[in-house]
Amino acid sequence: GVLVRKILETKKDYESSKSATKSKDQEKTIISETAKKKERELVAKEIEKLRTSIQTLCRSALPLGKIMDYIQEDMDSMQNELSMWRKENKKHAESLLREQSITDTAVEPLKTELAELEQLIKDQQDKNCAVKANILKNEDKIQKMISSINFSARS
Repeated sequence: GVLVRKILETKKDYESSKSATKSKDQEKTIISETAKKKERELVAKEIEKLRTSIQTLCRSALPLGKIMDYIQEDMDSMQNELSMWRKENKKHAESLLREQSITDTAVEPLKTELAELEQLIKDQQDKNCAVKANILKNEDKIQKMISSINFSARS
């Protein structure tokens, strides 16, 4: 009796708990499937964002790659142009020195003549000053003579 009844009750409890567990498992499965579905959607959105970023990166990198292909040619061209400008600069510097030398040679006699003329001018100015000084002395002498004549005539 009592033992069989207890076994039956235990069996009944076990089955009721088993069915409750099944319904809870089903709810958990539904919730789990919903969560997995949302997670898949988020992952899909992330993958799409990543794909868009990679495409943008590739679109940006392609022109850079083409530029890199032509850099060496551009560098060679710029080196050649720099060399050309340096040669031209050297040529013009040498030409300038030649012209400067020619000019200095042509101007040297003129500079000498100018120095001689300046010396002549200075000498002439000195002579003029000496003559003016002599004139002033003579005027002073004349003035004294006139004064003495006037003084003698009065007396």
